Amino acid sequence: MLQANRFRETTEKRVSGSAVKLIIWCLPTLILLLISVFRIGIVPNPDSLPSFVVIAVTGLIITRIILLLRSRRKAGIKVALLIVWIVIFVVVGFFGLLFMPKTIHHVVKADAKGRFEADIPPYHRELWESFSVPIEIGTADSIEYHTIFRYYVMFESHSWILLCRYNEEEYERAIESMKERFHFRTEPLGTGYYDDDSVEIMDDPYTTIGDELFRMIEPGDGSTSDFYEDCVLIMTNDVKHQIAYIVFHEFDLDMTTSLEELINENCGWKYLRL
Repeated sequence: MLQANRFRETTEKRVSGSAVKLIIWCLPTLILLLISVFRIGIVPNPDSLPSFVVIAVTGLIITRIILLLRSRRKAGIKVALLIVWIVIFVVVGFFGLLFMPKTIHHVVKADAKGRFEADIPPYHRELWESFSVPIEIGTADSIEYHTIFRYYVMFESHSWILLCRYNEEEYERAIESMKERFHFRTEPLGTGYYDDDSVEIMDDPYTTIGDELFRMIEPGDGSTSDFYEDCVLIMTNDVKHQIAYIVFHEFDLDMTTSLEELINENCGWKYLRL
C-alpha cells in the first residue's frame, strides 16, 4: 500500500512537472503569436504561414534562452551558449518579421479621414490628388481607415482604404456629391494577358462583388494607364449604405486576371469582410 502511494505521488509530481515545462515552452510562443495578430496586425492566411512558423520558432528560442539562464551550467559555457542562442534569435526574428510572406491589416477609427489623407506617402498622395478632388464625407454614421500591406518574396503591395457608413438619407446625398466630384473610367483595361491570337485580353474598369460596386476613377489630368500598379477606386453599397475610397499601389504589378481579383487579393478587400 505504501509503495502504491509513493508511486502515485511520484507520478503526480512528474505529471505536474511536465505540465509546468509545457507551459514554459508554449507561453513565449503564444504571447508572440497574439502580439503578431492583435498588435502587429498580421492576418492568419496561407501567405502569412511562413511568418507564423518563424514567430513560433522564435518563441521556442526565447524559452530555450530562459531555461539556459536558469540552468546550473558553468558560467563560461552558459555565456557562450547564450551568445549563440541570442544570435539565432535575432536572425530568425529579423527574417521572420521583415522578409517572410505576410499580410498586415490595421484598422483606425479615431480621426479616420485625417489619418487616411496623412498616411498616404507623398508620391501616392500626388496620385490621389491627380485622380480626385478632396473627399467630402458628409454626415456618416461611422468612418474606418484600413491599411493593408502584403509582402511576398520581393513584391509588396499597399492599400489605403477609407470606409464610410451612412443612414439611407445621408447615403443618397453622399452619392450625389460623389457623382459631381469624380469621373469614372469607362474604357476597358488591358489585363496583361493574351489569347491564342496574341490579342490582349481586356477587362472592364468596374466590377460587382456581392452588393458592392467598384469603379476605377479616371485621373483628373485625363491621363490613362492600362496597368493596375497605381489606381484609385470607389466602392458603393446601396444595401448597407457604404462608400469606400481605395488607393492602391503595387510597383511590380503589370497584369491581373480581373479587376475583382485585384480588389480582393491585391488590394486586400477580402480582409475587410472577415
